[in-house]
Amino acid sequence: MKPHTNQSDLWLMLLIVSCLIAILVPAVSADENSSLNTNNSGSAGDVFEFPEDHVLHQPEDIVDNIELFVEWLYWTGELEDIATGDLYGFQYTLFKQNLQPELIGYVNHAAISDIRNSQHPRYRYASLPEQANITNGTDANAGAYWRYEDNQTILTYWQDLDAWNIATFGNVSDDGGHGHNISLNLTIINDNADYYVHRPDGLSDQGACQDLGSEPMAGRSYYYSHPSMTTTGTIAIDGRSIDVQGSTWFDHQWGGFAKCYPAWDWFSLRLDDGRFVMLYNLKDPSLNDIPNQRGLSYIDRNGNVEWWYGKDAANLTATRWWKSDLFGFRYPLDWSLVTPVGKFALQPYFDEQTMNVAPGEVKYWEGIMRVREGDLSGKQIGIGYMELAGYAPI
Repeated sequence: MKPHTNQSDLWLMLLIVSCLIAILVPAVSADENSSLNTNNSGSAGDVFEFPEDHVLHQPEDIVDNIELFVEWLYWTGELEDIATGDLYGFQYTLFKQNLQPELIGYVNHAAISDIRNSQHPRYRYASLPEQANITNGTDANAGAYWRYEDNQTILTYWQDLDAWNIATFGNVSDDGGHGHNISLNLTIINDNADYYVHRPDGLSDQGACQDLGSEPMAGRSYYYSHPSMTTTGTIAIDGRSIDVQGSTWFDHQWGGFAKCYPAWDWFSLRLDDGRFVMLYNLKDPSLNDIPNQRGLSYIDRNGNVEWWYGKDAANLTATRWWKSDLFGFRYPLDWSLVTPVGKFALQPYFDEQTMNVAPGEVKYWEGIMRVREGDLSGKQIGIGYMELAGYAPI
């Protein structure tokens, strides 16, 4: 099944689940505890229609009940200060979902992980439909483009170049963000690797869900990634502009999972030898793992893809828990991952990388981390990003 897209009328917002969920049932059967080898190359281009599926979709094209619809365009990356060699992480995410019944809006999240100073300034803001524009056009020099624009952000996808430009700025939230202003002006280009799906048909189940009805996309999402897009540009903290270069992981996910409990552990690993690993571990409202909905995607140096699902995907063990002094929430920050492609230890570059950005919204931890071989005493063999959702009350 391929999603059909109309670029001329596209709306977007954040994953917000504010109601208490009573009894939730995992949506996948127990027979997926296995490695999956198929004739599918793993390339997202075999499943989706590009460039249409690189940009935002109309909810009506995906689900009958638009209150089920969620979509996000999501970038995380490691950036090096060209002048000093200092390492920074960054996150930028554009979300779409109902703010209220039948009211679709946009939410922007942005953050910089300042490793030298162990600071994580971040912000979020929402835009109603009339406060943002989606346009398509052609530039005489760069060719065809798709663009999202509001008063703080211009996000452009250059179709002919297969490249994104993120230009966004804002004040950090007033919840412990240390009073910084931050901005991003980054060009992110597909000039190596590929776009990859995480299941052969590009569809993933989304954890514990309620009141989904009989829609085929209810409780499911389309999901693909690009693990290593070349990135250049500038970041700024309190007006101090920093020229940077590095690599970015791009995720695009959309579907009918707005009534699925947003709790998971998610890891993206970029290994120094050119391999990539993505692992997700979905959880129920009591933060118990849903082993049948665990998945690992492995991309070797030659771009070959292999997938594992269920208990065979990984054995995850949290080896250190940390409590935020700012907000009081506890997160598992050091991890041991035993996978079919190796044993890895993960540790953040610093602990306070929480995304506690607005009252009433899902709060999560999102940050840059070291990837070590074997255990925490092993040598560093890569850099990754980790997202922990559901550990703060929803």
